[in-house]
Amino acid sequence: MTAPWEGQEDENLAQALKKAKHKSLIRSIVISLLVTILTLSVVFFGAAKLVERRSAEAHYSEWRYLMISSPNEYPSGFRDNRGFLSGVLEMSTYKIIEGVPVPWNEKWFNYNEWWFPFATGAYGGTTNLQESAPPGNPDSQAFRRQYNPHNGQKEMAYYIPGVKYSGAILNDLNLLTRMEPEELAEMALSFDKPYSFEEVNSMLPREARPVWYWVDTYDESSWFNLKPHEDGEGVMVNPQPMSSSAGVYGFGTGPNSDEVLPEDFLEMLQTGLQHKDYYSEYSRINQYLKKDKAEPDTADIRILGVVVTGSAAGLKSLNGQPYIRGAVLGAVADPH
Repeated sequence: MTAPWEGQEDENLAQALKKAKHKSLIRSIVISLLVTILTLSVVFFGAAKLVERRSAEAHYSEWRYLMISSPNEYPSGFRDNRGFLSGVLEMSTYKIIEGVPVPWNEKWFNYNEWWFPFATGAYGGTTNLQESAPPGNPDSQAFRRQYNPHNGQKEMAYYIPGVKYSGAILNDLNLLTRMEPEELAEMALSFDKPYSFEEVNSMLPREARPVWYWVDTYDESSWFNLKPHEDGEGVMVNPQPMSSSAGVYGFGTGPNSDEVLPEDFLEMLQTGLQHKDYYSEYSRINQYLKKDKAEPDTADIRILGVVVTGSAAGLKSLNGQPYIRGAVLGAVADPH
């Protein structure tokens, strides 16, 4: 009489064990899913906070570097495309010519955490347009005027005092006679020698308003190519003028302020030394200015040139000024 009951009990026990295993499996799956979701949430939340911090750092560092390396150019807006621990910062810039804004450039910068090996960024870029060689002039080393690739406006150029350049040094003051008298323009003036900030302000005519001061930051680095040198094919290459897109540093007015002092450049320099972006360049400039001192002061700021703005009629007052070695026209704008 007991055998059937024992069989039934075994079957009930087996079903109970099966149900218990099934519940345990479901419980394990649910717990694993919850742990996975929680872990991924923590990982992605942490990554989002890290990339947010890195984005803010990149935005600030690029703005700070723009202020000392892009004459009369200011940010007008940005777009931040963020990925996992990396992203792309897109920045639009403009120029101001006597109160008239001129859209100028679109720049983008990849950023990521230094320890993260994979960066989801943008690759490629644009370069300034360049005029063709004039008919009958086969000189491959002659300087070709640069143009902005986004709007076709002229790009300014800068001649370092004491450097021997191939070809004629541009003097665009004669171009002012072809412009309407009230037409507005910016112009890069390269001086015959370094001057102090006070000297520059005293010698410029009132009609040419300085908006950006070009500072001497040129040590003996071969990167600047300040002397004739051989290229990869053994051909001697002569120095070329510096452009607004690379190799010039200085300080200037802002969109909402005309007040500017050499201390502004030193302050931006010291701030840059506290961050990793562009640190090597900030450090090089700082070392060049201070020499054997603890840190540079305003007496170490020597001005090699200046960007001025004004009307075509007003900028004609620069004609015949003995301190001007080169004068290169940049952006132009119609008055209001």
